Amino acid sequence: MKHTSRADRVGFPNMPWYVWRLLLPVGWDTRSPWAAHWDWLTTMSIVPRAMWMPEATEADRQRVVQVVQEALHPYGSVSMRSWGEVVSVELTQEGQRVFSFQIAHRSAQLEPSRPIPWTAVLLDSLKDLVASKMVALVERGAPRDFLDIYTLCQADVVMPAQSWALWRERQQRAGNDIDASRARLAVQTHLARITAHRPLERIPESADQEAARQMRAWFKKEFLDALFVD
Repeated sequence: MKHTSRADRVGFPNMPWYVWRLLLPVGWDTRSPWAAHWDWLTTMSIVPRAMWMPEATEADRQRVVQVVQEALHPYGSVSMRSWGEVVSVELTQEGQRVFSFQIAHRSAQLEPSRPIPWTAVLLDSLKDLVASKMVALVERGAPRDFLDIYTLCQADVVMPAQSWALWRERQQRAGNDIDASRARLAVQTHLARITAHRPLERIPESADQEAARQMRAWFKKEFLDALFVD
């Protein structure tokens, strides 16, 4: 059987390779290296992310955005959004957003990025990936943020206490708040919002219900308790 990638399924199987080759002024930050779990998400959207390197000029940035827009154009409607220090190039097919490439300004970095052996693109360290995801969990609290951290911890890639330690280090280097009580309340609030939006009884499959129950219980107890572990 021929393998069908997620990119194939959302309708752009032949994304030009030169898009990624032209991202030299961008440090690649997958944010979801555990890509096998993408199919757990309810959305069909693919969202790769990257960080601008300090040496990237305004011309570099404009060129990268332009190349991504041009590469996506044959596959549907392309638009661009920006908020804060993030720019997002987005592809829509039949009224549904199926792909967005987001590039953000890097506020702090724990370890130097490393070049990928097969191309001239830099990959963030695992510590930076986890730290960035933890910042997103506290500040944004999207379902994918919870899923990513839960998946990493369940796979023993990182422990809850280590996740919080990386969050503190990232916040300190960026000069941001490290108030543990505020962070705990933020995660609790995000989780309550998700639970209210999708209560267990509205999840059709019993196995999915149980998985959601276990994950929510784990965050409420084990994960949040680790915040106050030295």
